[in-house]
Amino acid sequence: MNYLVTHEGMKEETVYEMTKSIYENLGDLGAAHAAARSIKLEGALEGMPIPLHPGAARYFKEKGLKVGS
Repeated sequence: MNYLVTHEGMKEETVYEMTKSIYENLGDLGAAHAAARSIKLEGALEGMPIPLHPGAARYFKEKGLKVGS
């Protein structure tokens, strides 16, 4: 597992747009690096060891993933 980590002071909109860009461009990422082919939205929150930034949580909620407990 790999996680993209930021500090809590990063703007919500910035983190939202970064998360959106990653997940909406998985085809391009997979073409650039084979390891990126295993990234799936459905597994994005599996084993999450730290709380989500509000911007990332917003994106995942919009995509129908269960965020939080």
